[in-house]
This record gives sequence, C-alpha cells and structure tokens, in this order.
Amino acid sequence: MNSSMDKSVRKTRFAIADFQKRIAVLVATREDLERQMRKLNDSVPEETVAPDATKDGYVAYGSYANSVLARKGNLQSTLGDIDVQSKELSEDLKIALDALDSFERVRARQLADKAERAAKRA
Repeated sequence: MNSSMDKSVRKTRFAIADFQKRIAVLVATREDLERQMRKLNDSVPEETVAPDATKDGYVAYGSYANSVLARKGNLQSTLGDIDVQSKELSEDLKIALDALDSFERVRARQLADKAERAAKRA
C-alpha cells in the first residue's frame, strides 16, 4: 500500500478515536447532569412554586424553589446542547468509519491484485 493511503488510514483512525473519546465525555456529562436533575427534582418536585410559598420552616422557600427551577431549566438547556453535539459527533464518527472501511476495501483489492499478479508469474 502506498504511503499516502497509510497516512490517510492513520489520520482516519486517529479521528475515530477522537470522536469516540468526545462521545464518551458527552455521555458521562449527560449522566452527571441527569443525576443533578434528579437531585433537584427531589429537592423541589413541584413544577411551579408561588413566590410567597413556605415549606417546613423555610422562610425563603419560594425564592429557593424558584432558583432550583431556574437551575433545572439551565440543565435542560445544556442537555439539549449535548443531544445536538452527540448527534453531530455520531454522524462524523459514521463518516470516518465508512472512510476507514473503504480504505480497508481498497487495501484488500490491492493485496488481491498483487497476489493474482504473483500467481500469474509463477
């Protein structure tokens, strides 16, 4: 196989490894954010809280609950961003895997041609 194809195969394999690492980081981040969301849901399960609400001795429960709800909204937004990034990375990974597959097919064809030429000479 020629040097140019070797470089392309190495570059593609490196890109695949990079995409896989980045996807793993997004998966871990997603799991952490979902864990945080569950904690917040346990802390303030209500979807809406009146600003003047009180609960079990918390004087400022309404403002606390509102801040928790705002945090939950921010987490949802971040989770949406992670979904978009994951989709894009998955598409890029598929393209890189397809490219590697075609390099492997070209390599197999080259080896088969080489073997056929050697068999004809023998």
